[in-house]
Amino acid sequence: MATPLLITPDGKKIELPPDVYEQIQKLLQERGKNTPRSRRIAHIDATYGKYAGKTSLTQALLNERREELAREEAKLRKWHG
Repeated sequence: MATPLLITPDGKKIELPPDVYEQIQKLLQERGKNTPRSRRIAHIDATYGKYAGKTSLTQALLNERREELAREEAKLRKWHG
């Protein structure tokens, strides 16, 4: 079997592992159907916390923004005394 590819709008090709390809196929097949609430909740529960224990990207962005604001304030104090 050929390796499944996801082609982005800008033409970039991304190889998909078989399990991800199967998930995408299921999503596309169910796209027009009303999925029961219990199934949607089960899907959310299955993927929630997938990256738990790894670096929090949200926290990293907040820290970066805090540092950026400090630099901007220092620059303003330098120029305006």
